[in-house]
Amino acid sequence: MYLDSYVARRFRVFQEVWILPWWGNGWVTAIPLWMLDSMVLMVKLFSTCVVAAIRVLIPPTMKSLNGETILITGAGQGLGRELALQLAELGATVICWDKDARRNKAVVDEIRKKDGDSYGFTVDVTVRDQVSSLATCISRQIADVSMVINNAGALNCAPLTHLKSESIAKLIEINLLAHFWVLEAFLPSMIKRRQGHIVAINSSAGLMPCSDMVPYCAAKFGLRGLMDALSEELRLDTWTKNIHTTSVYLATCSTGMYPPPSHRFTWWYSEITAKEAAKVIVEASLNLLNLALCCEEWRNKVSLEEKHLPQDSQRCLESFSTVCF
Repeated sequence: MYLDSYVARRFRVFQEVWILPWWGNGWVTAIPLWMLDSMVLMVKLFSTCVVAAIRVLIPPTMKSLNGETILITGAGQGLGRELALQLAELGATVICWDKDARRNKAVVDEIRKKDGDSYGFTVDVTVRDQVSSLATCISRQIADVSMVINNAGALNCAPLTHLKSESIAKLIEINLLAHFWVLEAFLPSMIKRRQGHIVAINSSAGLMPCSDMVPYCAAKFGLRGLMDALSEELRLDTWTKNIHTTSVYLATCSTGMYPPPSHRFTWWYSEITAKEAAKVIVEASLNLLNLALCCEEWRNKVSLEEKHLPQDSQRCLESFSTVCF
């Protein structure tokens, strides 16, 4: 960082003394800067690819969850329940949020029976005031939350014209707006501590359109934009660069939220269990991955650079082409 600023200052002096007096402020003056930026980009891409290759041969140590406090929304059943159980086994203190008090309590009791540390709270994540007040209560009485897993969601399969306006609004609230309320409650403390991790459970409906799921797709595409933009915002600020984000794209997962879909290519696009999906998500979180796909067949839905370039190389390209306002 300091080397980059030093080089930039020296180039500014060179530009003012040698370039501007001879060439003025035209486009020619930008050529040396473009050449310098391109050279720096190539060096960064080469170095990040070398580091990625070394990490394949010598995998880095995975993040430890001992002493971590992890909040999971929608923890009462399905994927949220499996995430809570697996993370508790790894030594984390798990805070379970769910609207269903009975199911949420069952998950907390199951974790405690295995000598895990867990707390349960009944909350509707679509209600902003509930989320805010409960977040304050947790930070005062338990601990600062170091990882948030936004898992709560809802689905309603029907043609758009068959859905009531209240149903559409509820789908948007729980699948998109609730993420804003949870971020609003916990992100400031992460920024203050300069560390944290935000995991958003998305869907294949956030990568491609699906019929009879128009509001759900709209919310999931919105969530994709939210997490991509937030990740870039945190990365570009040196104060928040240690706050990590992970976007998880689920295929058909047997969570009980919807009946198993029927299609002719079951061998290509098969349903996975909540336990298998949770295992992939936990592994991605421990490795601080920015993207996790719970179905290999969906890899052709991500961009070319996401498929073939290391994560650090992608970030170099993003920095090179960043648009500032």
